[in-house]
Amino acid sequence: MLRPRATARKTPTWPTPTPEQVEVVLLGTYHMDEPGLDDVNVSADDVLADSRQNELKSLVSHLEPVELDYVAVERPASLGQEVNELYTRYHEGEIAYDEEHTFAPHHPERDDDGMACRSEVIQVGFRLADRLDHDRVLPVDVPEMLGEDPDFERLEDEADLTPKVDTPQLDRDRLQESLDERLTDSSITEYHRYLNEEAALHYNDGMFEEFLRYGEGDSYAGPDALAKWYRRNLRMIHNIWRAVDADTDRVLLVVGSGHIHILRHLLTEFPQFCPVSSLPYLPSDSKRE
Repeated sequence: MLRPRATARKTPTWPTPTPEQVEVVLLGTYHMDEPGLDDVNVSADDVLADSRQNELKSLVSHLEPVELDYVAVERPASLGQEVNELYTRYHEGEIAYDEEHTFAPHHPERDDDGMACRSEVIQVGFRLADRLDHDRVLPVDVPEMLGEDPDFERLEDEADLTPKVDTPQLDRDRLQESLDERLTDSSITEYHRYLNEEAALHYNDGMFEEFLRYGEGDSYAGPDALAKWYRRNLRMIHNIWRAVDADTDRVLLVVGSGHIHILRHLLTEFPQFCPVSSLPYLPSDSKRE
């Protein structure tokens, strides 16, 4: 198994919740429907296959004891009604999780809709909320595409990316190969455990290494793109905050694993929330069938 070269760094810690805080359990996932919108896109096999469906049921069974008040998902908060109308169709048994259906695309940059039923939002988020008999899920995302302005694109083409300090670099091609191989050899639970381990939570840090260099004169195109990334994650947290009430104890957020490191940091800074790792609920002995 190839292992991508990682950057050495201090190991962050997960804070300990206090009784008055709302716990936000962070489950980092891969995009099972392959939208192809990330810097490194895992080549997902078909989660509608019988073996993967059994593994998804097992994953949800491990998460069920978390005693959740809500399941939040990476879908636009602006489409809350539409998302929950779809969730209701699954919850009431009108649509089965192992059947192929087409729905409106989940992202403004995606034109096709044939893979939507394979999304982790449905296969993990809906399935978990369904198992817990929740009447709704919480769509909390505010999608943004980074670097989609002419100034950024010009600087991306012209930037001198020669490092000023010789630090280890993350090889994206090697990372892609490693992630694909691991998914092929792993069960769904086992792969999610890997994605939520500390080393994997930093695979998205390469965007800082790259984007921060884009700029010249009065242009800060790279830092501005990173600011949009922070804004998106802050808005997710804000949308969770809008949804909870005084009786809420615990929310689980199903979100792309590249978000977990920054969400942990931002949730730690908000005193009324506490980020919680999903690793304790993901057993290491879950082998592929």
